[in-house]
Amino acid sequence: MKTEFTFGDIVSVAGYENRIFYVDAWREVKATDEWGVSEYVEFELTDAINGEFLDAFETDLKLVCRKQFAEDYLLTYDETNYPEPTGAAFHFADYFPKLPSVESVAELGKGLEKVASDMTKKKAKEEAKRKTDELLDEYNDNMRLYETFGDAEYKTKADAVMAKLRREAGE
Repeated sequence: MKTEFTFGDIVSVAGYENRIFYVDAWREVKATDEWGVSEYVEFELTDAINGEFLDAFETDLKLVCRKQFAEDYLLTYDETNYPEPTGAAFHFADYFPKLPSVESVAELGKGLEKVASDMTKKKAKEEAKRKTDELLDEYNDNMRLYETFGDAEYKTKADAVMAKLRREAGE
């Protein structure tokens, strides 16, 4: 199907007076129902001023400006009384009217680095404590076995574990 409009053209839409839209895409639709087959073109449009999305039929569109002249047209376009969006579109500017400053993002980054550093230190302490507890358990087991059976091998193992504990503690 041949269409009068092309990508990037600026159009107006019936029912959306005083608003202008970019042509983003179009679909050729062939619908079949009990009365027959109908073929038509649907356009996907974006409001040139506030970014609202809209679908419209070709018959509802009127050419305002061709793509190659769109930029110049928008530079001279008067937006003073431009209507608010009519749909339930999500507009980022409504929720995030001001982006954070570079300084605040840098401060946030420093805070996150400190938290990460603190967490790493805490994790290292927990790991050292776990290792110490395991060595103490091993020492106690070997001493119990030595006291129970009197085998010098258990005493030697217990002494080796104690030496390792002292090395780890930095004594």
